[in-house]
Amino acid sequence: MTSTDTLGSLQQRLPELDWITSKVHIKRLSRDFYWFSPMLVPQLADKLADLVVKPRNEAELSALVGCCVELGVPMTVRGGGTGNYGQAVPLAGGVVIDMTACTELQWLCDGLVRVQAGMKIGELETRVREQRWELRCMPSTYRAASIGGLFAGGFGGIGSINYGPISTSGTVQAIRVLTIEQTPRVLELRGEELLTYHHTYGTNGILLDLELALAPARDWDEYLLDFATIETAYGFCRTLLDAAGIEKRELSLYDSKAASYFRDIPFEQPDGHYLVMALVAPHTRQPLAQLLAEYGGEQLWMQTFAEAQASGLTLMEHCWNHSTLQALKHDKSVTNLQTNYAAERVLEQLADLKALVGDEVLTHLEFIRLGNGQPLITGLPLVRYSSDERLNEVMALHESLGIKINNSHTFLLEDGKHGGSLSPAILASKAANDPHSLLNPGKMRSLSV
Repeated sequence: MTSTDTLGSLQQRLPELDWITSKVHIKRLSRDFYWFSPMLVPQLADKLADLVVKPRNEAELSALVGCCVELGVPMTVRGGGTGNYGQAVPLAGGVVIDMTACTELQWLCDGLVRVQAGMKIGELETRVREQRWELRCMPSTYRAASIGGLFAGGFGGIGSINYGPISTSGTVQAIRVLTIEQTPRVLELRGEELLTYHHTYGTNGILLDLELALAPARDWDEYLLDFATIETAYGFCRTLLDAAGIEKRELSLYDSKAASYFRDIPFEQPDGHYLVMALVAPHTRQPLAQLLAEYGGEQLWMQTFAEAQASGLTLMEHCWNHSTLQALKHDKSVTNLQTNYAAERVLEQLADLKALVGDEVLTHLEFIRLGNGQPLITGLPLVRYSSDERLNEVMALHESLGIKINNSHTFLLEDGKHGGSLSPAILASKAANDPHSLLNPGKMRSLSV
């Protein structure tokens, strides 16, 4: 924790900033969705910032960083706080920098947009849709998540079936980053170099703004489809994934127990069946119906884009990690895993897993098309939690079957999506941009901070 005298000096030097000192608000803004993980709760529940501040522009942010460096105050950056690895939790106290007042849309032209990192993704989607564009990749938490948070801590989402994860070449075309020095520098990065700042939890620089490529907007129909077997449901999804003539924005698959938590949608499904969730362009209704018949599926529920807009109910808030949130509304004993399957062995891997764990793990698959055109079958399966030891055993069982685990039950960068170690480029950027290790300390095991 930072001393009272140091905190007082920081506020006195920058009295014009929007400081948040209420204990209730500091507690709320020191948390993200780490409570998805029963393993992270005891590790992070008591971690709090000493102060929270909301810079309103780049000049305020730069002045804040400079003073924090001079006084040795740790800093943790947050956007909407929807990450579930503890990315935005301040392990060493200090100041939480809430970026959600930095929301300027700087320009929109010819399918490219430049926007400050604090803008909520849902707001950005609304703004670009006014010009008949939409985001290429949007998480299910789009109403609250910030665009900077998606790049710094996210992966894929709605739209990834066409354009891949947020890190796919051509989607994020430029970023600007503020360094953590007494006289902060602004770095503008393009191409492969900007990926040094992707999924690093805001540990090696503060994202200021991003330049994003967009996709042509469609008024998507939303479908829930029923299949009697995993084979027919998965076969339908793989065929739809590869069907270039059927435009889609989202495609996911759930077993009936996982789907049973979608209780705000008026549909009924037989136990033991499989649910497919799809967002498909209206002009492809006929070929979609033909494909559904080919695989023996049945339409359970459907709404148009206009109906979703009017009701506020959308399947975009039931896929990806929102499926876990929907489950947790009704069952606090579940958590999830983040998985990648071998594209040509998915059914085999799921069958082998079920033989080992039964209904302890509930199926949820997401279908992605990578930047090189190859399919990626990923998932957020629900797990019935009993103990940390058993959860680790279940993850090990997945790995033994060739199902890759991206560990969502750790706050350490190396042990999440980085495969056990950080790249030399990430480590070099951390050393160059944050020489005093004041930015989000404790999240890099490699630095022992």
